[in-house]
Amino acid sequence: MKATFQIPDELYREVKAETAREGRTLRDVTISLFEQWLRERKPATKVSPAVDWRNFKAPLAHLVPENVTDHSSESIRKSIVENWNEPS
Repeated sequence: MKATFQIPDELYREVKAETAREGRTLRDVTISLFEQWLRERKPATKVSPAVDWRNFKAPLAHLVPENVTDHSSESIRKSIVENWNEPS
């Protein structure tokens, strides 16, 4: 999309000279500034901490005895039910 802006002559000359020194176009600089301006206004997204899956312990893992070899869903459910009230 094309857009027309009116800016002070002196500001235009300074910006035009600086973009030329950097080998950039006024268009590129303007787009970069708009993008930066928008990024600064977006709320920061909450970043979840990375999970070290090698050392991950499921929240109910303490309810499943270490000697369990049958890892089927039914076996796990049965073990949890049987050990639900054990102290941790």
